[in-house]
Parts: sequence; structure tokens; C-alpha cells
Amino acid sequence: MAKAKPFEIILETNCTCNYSCSFCFADSIQPKPALPAKTIETIIEKIASEGIDRLRFTGGEPLLRKDLAGLLKFAKKQGLFTSLNTNASLFSQQKIKELSPYLDDVLVSMHAIDSASEQLLGGKPNSFNTKQAAIKALSKEDVFVRAATILTPENISQFELFGKAIEKMPISQWVLLRPIPNSKNKNPVSIAEMGKAIEKIYEFNKGKKKEEYSLIENALPFCCHNPEKTSKVSLGGIREDGHSTLFIDSSLSIKPSYFLDLKLGNALNDSIMGAWGSDFMKRMRSLEFIAEQCHKCKYVLECMGGSRFSALFCNESLYALDPLAMPEKNTSIFA
Repeated sequence: MAKAKPFEIILETNCTCNYSCSFCFADSIQPKPALPAKTIETIIEKIASEGIDRLRFTGGEPLLRKDLAGLLKFAKKQGLFTSLNTNASLFSQQKIKELSPYLDDVLVSMHAIDSASEQLLGGKPNSFNTKQAAIKALSKEDVFVRAATILTPENISQFELFGKAIEKMPISQWVLLRPIPNSKNKNPVSIAEMGKAIEKIYEFNKGKKKEEYSLIENALPFCCHNPEKTSKVSLGGIREDGHSTLFIDSSLSIKPSYFLDLKLGNALNDSIMGAWGSDFMKRMRSLEFIAEQCHKCKYVLECMGGSRFSALFCNESLYALDPLAMPEKNTSIFA
């Protein structure tokens, strides 16, 4: 599991957002001031100087920052691959022209399939149409555009409609996300609902090339459903819990992920690579922090025990089972 360096650093430039989505994990976190531009530039220089190649700007909603173009330009000057997480509702043609020369990848939140459902989620009138227009414009600017959809129970039930809408857009990849437990809802999706989602994603991917697959990209235990099918529609745990990325929040804490609130250092005062090579992260990447049953599972190197944050949040231990795990009902996982 040893990795020389993080695949990317995720930087929370600000935690404010123009949406107030009911399922959003950030809604349960104490708000913090946005990072000053000079501070972000210092962090960018540190990321590049420590040999890390990729930086993802996230929030909150990064487009609320008036200085975002300058920060992206600064990151490109340091030779970094730049990514942006956004709900895209604040994009205009002018903003796209301003930002696209410094953007390699944009991940657009698409958690509803029309403007009416966007408003129910806390969005703005006609924001769905704005998002569609932004995606079309970005795709013409040589930016790799992806869409991300949270698999809420409502979205699972409308999955087929989502799929048809997504296929009409110039999107290079459709990313699917398991909802994360939070202080308002410890069970945002049930095992049964996730099973339905897995079956629908499996069917949606049929006939497509592997590089065109839509996959669940955050951690999910393969034993939550048919493990063979789940392994075909999930990336496993590689993008979660610090297995391939580190997160810097707007209070400058270096953390394993957006969710795991464990401070590994201060982004201004401490080495990012030092945080990556810390004892805790070595133990995380060696899969020490998984349930005992998981060590015997033939999928353990992919699944990585599911979400360690969800295990800690719901079952009060990093060594606990992910709350969606059902190893006792899927004994075929044990080699």
C-alpha cells in the first residue's frame, strides 16, 4: 500500500456556499473564514516544491471567490494540474473564458435533474439550465468536464432519468457518490437502497467501454450488496480516508480527508509530505484501521474496508465495520 506521494491535494478555499443542500456534509460543520489569497499562494508553492503534481480547489463553492482566476493561474505557473469542484450555478460565459485557460478538470455537482428539484435542494431558480450551459461551454474550452451525483434515495429512484439527462450532455465522466453520514442523518441511504443503486449502475454501464463506466468513487463496502457486482461499479476505498489524497481545510489543518477530522499538521508551518508520511497515515494505508473480518476478504485491497469515517461516525471506531457492510450475508467474499 506504500505510495511515494499523494495523487492530489484537495484545498478548501472557502466553506461558504450559495446552496444549502439537505444532504451536504458541510452543513454540519462549523463555518470558517475563507483563506486569504496570499495564504493560498504560499500553500500552492509548498505543494509544488514538495513534488506533488495536482491541486483540487473545493469549498463550499469556490466560484464565490472573486480571486479564483488569479489563484488558478498561480497554480498553473507552479506546474500543477488544476481541478475545480463546483455546483456551476455561478458560471457565466465571461467567467468560463476567464477561468478555463487555467483549468484542467472541472467536477460539476448534478444532484437534481431539473430546476424545480434543484430549488428543493436549496438551489436557485433555473440553476439546472445554468449548469447545463456551463457544461457545454466548458467542454468547448478543452477542459475535462465531469458530473457528480449523490446517490440519495430520491436520486436512486430517478436514476434512469438522470442517466438519460447525463448522456445528452457533453460530459466526459459521470461520477457517483455514496451519501456520507452526518449529524443530521446517520443513515442517509439504507443497505437496500444502495443495493438498488448498484443494480442500476451495473445495468447503465452495460455495453459501454470501461473508460466510459460510471462508478461510485467514494468508499463503499463491497459486501453491502452482491460483492462481484459492487466491485464492478465502485472504485473501492482508494479515493477516501487519505489513501491517495490529503485535504487542507480553510483553518489550514492538513487532514486525511474532508470527513476525517484528524489534524496531521498545519499547511503553513508543517511539511505536507511529512503529514503524508506520518505514522497515522502509514497505518491507514497499510489497512490497519479496518474491521477484523475485512482482513480475510478477497476484495480487501480494493474495498479497503469501506469508509473509515463512516465506521468511526456511526460505530465509534476506525476498526469497526462500515455501517453498510454485511459480511455475514456475503460469505463468498472470504477466500
